[in-house]
Amino acid sequence: METNEPKIELKPEAPKKGSRLWLIAIPIVIILVVGGAFAYDGYFDKYLKKDKAAETTTDDSDVATSATKSDGDTDVADQSVAGDDAVTAGYELYKNYLNKYRIEYPSGATVEDFSDPVADSIENSGCLKISTENYYVLIGTKPTEETATACFRTGVGSDWTNGPSDTLTAAGMEYTTNGMHTEAASAGYYQDFFMIQPVDNRVSIEYGTSVNEKYGTISKQAAKDLVHSIIATYNPAE
Repeated sequence: METNEPKIELKPEAPKKGSRLWLIAIPIVIILVVGGAFAYDGYFDKYLKKDKAAETTTDDSDVATSATKSDGDTDVADQSVAGDDAVTAGYELYKNYLNKYRIEYPSGATVEDFSDPVADSIENSGCLKISTENYYVLIGTKPTEETATACFRTGVGSDWTNGPSDTLTAAGMEYTTNGMHTEAASAGYYQDFFMIQPVDNRVSIEYGTSVNEKYGTISKQAAKDLVHSIIATYNPAE
């Protein structure tokens, strides 16, 4: 049986306006978030890392500066300590504890104890010899009327007025002394011997040169200059 009821056609429901906006907004939000992340990352790499690096560099510089200052302080302290034992370039330092003095000598020279009896150590030598084949310096306990010493040449204490004179410096004071002299001019051979008595009255210093200018490698003047430079460093301790 047919009915006369009207047919009803269902039309698709149009999406609500709010739903359409969400569909558009979500991709935009995603794009903004991702883009912002990339932008921040780029900013971080370009600026923040740079600032961090600068801070690190500054910190390192501060540490380096502190280290430098610290090293500088140490250097100053070392220099202060070394100041008492400062040595002329190319020279070595010798300290004597028996007669309380210090003296410098060229690195190539020989340093020996000629005490009799032999000293228990080179630092306690009562008769120290600094020498090469061309010169020597003897520093010994000053002889007295009661106490002689075998340190010096025979005739020490006598008036060496027949030889040449020599002027030199020891412990900042100038001394002029007479000595002994021998030579064989034709062979270029010269020898000189001198002695001074430093005013500290602790030691006597004998010195001499032995040079062959014809066959040797040094002149008599150069040998004398070397001896003078050694004795000039003589310094009695306080």
